[in-house]
Amino acid sequence: MLCAGTAMSEDAAGTDGAAADGPAILVGKRYVDEAAGVELLCVKAGAGPLEYAGRELTLKSAKPLPSSD
Repeated sequence: MLCAGTAMSEDAAGTDGAAADGPAILVGKRYVDEAAGVELLCVKAGAGPLEYAGRELTLKSAKPLPSSD
């Protein structure tokens, strides 16, 4: 799992992730790699892209809410 070309880990002390020049990763959004069945929830904003197995993760689209009629 890579974010802005840097390996991600549970120990986030290694880098701040803000130095990259990629697309913004948004807090509270889910990113997916449907081919691998991977889904991530972003808990800290920063620069991307997010990658898994050499593929860039895509922003998961929101499900439409049912009408309240």
